[in-house]
Amino acid sequence: MKCLDKFNKKMSVTGNSIRNENIFNARMMLHQTFQDDPSFSFGIYRWKMGCYRKIDYETDDTINIRLYKRSFSSVNGWTVKFQTEYDTPIVCGDLLYDSMHDMFLLCTESFDVDYIHYQGKLTRCNWILKWQNSDGDILEYPCYDINATQYNSGETNKTYYTIGTSQHILTLPADENTVILDTPKRFLLDKNTNSPSTYIITQNDTTADNYDGKGLCNITVAQYELNRKRDNIELGICDYIDPDSLKNEIDSDTKPVSSIIKYDTKIIKSGGNKQEFIGTFVDENGNELMDFVPKWTIIAPFDVDVLTRNYSDDSYKISISIDNEDYIDEEFKLVFSDENSNYSSALLIKIESLL
Repeated sequence: MKCLDKFNKKMSVTGNSIRNENIFNARMMLHQTFQDDPSFSFGIYRWKMGCYRKIDYETDDTINIRLYKRSFSSVNGWTVKFQTEYDTPIVCGDLLYDSMHDMFLLCTESFDVDYIHYQGKLTRCNWILKWQNSDGDILEYPCYDINATQYNSGETNKTYYTIGTSQHILTLPADENTVILDTPKRFLLDKNTNSPSTYIITQNDTTADNYDGKGLCNITVAQYELNRKRDNIELGICDYIDPDSLKNEIDSDTKPVSSIIKYDTKIIKSGGNKQEFIGTFVDENGNELMDFVPKWTIIAPFDVDVLTRNYSDDSYKISISIDNEDYIDEEFKLVFSDENSNYSSALLIKIESLL
């Protein structure tokens, strides 16, 4: 057999081309030396819902991964570069648990390097975000929380009292539980359990970091008032609903499919006429349901008291006006929901000049 024939036969077994042969050899070389590198890390697992201790992962397989080049910044937090073999892909949005250091790592960058290996960046999670889903189940997700308050001290001074205006951005893996988070969902974000700060969602960006069929959710939240009657501080859940009462409500066949806001325009002109908005709850057949206590919420980057608001006797209608040119081109979100914020809809309203 000629040398060329031997070479072609070898190619047909391992790669079918010189390029594929080089990829195959590179993978094999990396595999043989992967655990010899000082950056090879032990005790790294893929995160499981509800598992936050080392003992929860003892029966799981660890991930072969190298961690190196650790750094910190006020914007990106604590980050570390990673490398894995090609048969162990780590993609943007994956959550890992480091049992050696008892911390969670969120993949915020990932690259397939020439079909040989994966490398990217992991961000250390600094908060466990808790909320209740529509079935009453409590969900807990490790996330990266950054204080995004800019151009102010985090407070707005008024004549008689002071209100918080701080904003945070929460970065979580994008999945079926996180992509549906929206206004008026609130969270407790505070280690102070005596009088914790609560935050309400103003935006959930599910597209900017939509990579690898998974990606990230970047949720912007603004400081909101604590409701001691509805918020369960001990459990760390805002607008807590007893699962048994929620089951009874579902079984009663009176659960509305959605809430709706009816309106003529989403523009309010400073110094102009008031605009009326009508909220309704409807079932799956479009029939109106009137046995809920309605609630209107305004979320704005400014003091909402500059807006003149009037409500109908049953609170299903609200009229809004403003007469202050300093707020032209500002926007605010109008939310209509039931008193427990189980069913809600929202409008983004803009303030424009009368002229």
